[in-house]
Amino acid sequence: MKIKTTIAILLLCSVTIKAQEINVKINGGSSGILYDSTFGDGKLKFGGGIGVGYTYFFSSHWGISTGIDAMYNQNSFELKNGTTISTYEVDDQTSAFEYQVTPTNYKEDQHFISVAVPLMMQYRTSIASQTQLYFGFGGKILFPGKQTAKASASELQLSGYYPDMNLLVDDLPSHGFGKVTNWQDKATVSLDPSFLLSVETGLTFKLKENTQLYTGVYVDYGLTEMAKENANLNIVAYNPNGLDNIQANGTSGNRKIVQESRYFSAGVQLKLGFMLNKNKPEPVAVQQKEEVVTKTEAPVQEKAPVQQKVVETPPAKKELTTTERTYVEKPLAFQEVGNTDVTPQLATRLDEIAKILKSNKDIDLNITGYTCDIGTEARNLEIGMKRAQAVSDYLQNKGIEPNRMHLFSKGESEPLVPNTPVENRPLNRRVTLTLVDR
Repeated sequence: MKIKTTIAILLLCSVTIKAQEINVKINGGSSGILYDSTFGDGKLKFGGGIGVGYTYFFSSHWGISTGIDAMYNQNSFELKNGTTISTYEVDDQTSAFEYQVTPTNYKEDQHFISVAVPLMMQYRTSIASQTQLYFGFGGKILFPGKQTAKASASELQLSGYYPDMNLLVDDLPSHGFGKVTNWQDKATVSLDPSFLLSVETGLTFKLKENTQLYTGVYVDYGLTEMAKENANLNIVAYNPNGLDNIQANGTSGNRKIVQESRYFSAGVQLKLGFMLNKNKPEPVAVQQKEEVVTKTEAPVQEKAPVQQKVVETPPAKKELTTTERTYVEKPLAFQEVGNTDVTPQLATRLDEIAKILKSNKDIDLNITGYTCDIGTEARNLEIGMKRAQAVSDYLQNKGIEPNRMHLFSKGESEPLVPNTPVENRPLNRRVTLTLVDR
């Protein structure tokens, strides 16, 4: 159990660096084992848990998530009065007999701690400017700890039937047969790992630029059984030395009592998601400033390279091809509502665009930011300008002169496509680059 948990934690730590979102969560609801029994009734009790995980979004709507969850689970199980549980035992005289236990008001309060490793697909879509609807579905591997069962009964009738002599012994306390009243004891039962089917859904709310609050509900259902089968074990152990210290064995693993045992958990959950910003242009900007300072301190050395560039510029000057112009002027997609950061995908394109602009110094660039129609007009103009500024900052860090870039925002005006249906809106969240010849 400890080895499996350690491996799961190390796996999580090794891949978290590549995640787009790290999250922490807390949940609570009915959580435990669903029993199918002809001799008793099991009930779920309140449980809860915590977890950490990460999600990698490979598109604006879809992602894959994993992590590690810890849960506290509770059950109760009651045997029907009049039920007799029989197993075969050997007494202190080495004679085989049928050990019969007939309890009255028999009940177990059960609990155990489990660790689960999920692997789930996640889908989310915007329903307002700061709100999204999300769905998650997939599976989990559940590693349960040992179950502790607190057993009690108002009365236990312990009897021994010897088939060879057709003799029923029910009142011989010195040999472990008779009545025990107001009995209590604890038992520890081993459980098997289980594969779970898992579903969750709810709403996300944007708290800050890179922080999301998830609120929703979840359901986990076990596809495999948890209790280890042991049909030869009675609910209490036979004590040939008397009726004192009658020890409980529990009901979970007794196939005669419990025919099926599957994990189930359902309730509400809260998650905080923290988006990771992979773009770190600031160090490049610092380096650029240091280079400028160096050149200022040595103005004599600065003129030489400038004159050299002027000499080299005419042979390097060339007209951009149609392919290059098309590549530069293709809109840059900012598909998430309110997002003003340059994504890794956009960074790849902007790297190529910077190379094209460096090859021809006689071309300026008009950078215009747009949004969809979610939000107020003033807010959308602000977001559009922030998107244009983010693109300008990135290109400046790649060596493009600031005076060659001119920033504009048109907000929600001039959409690329109609904003209805809602599937069109991501296409309108964009930045356009227009080449301007001097």
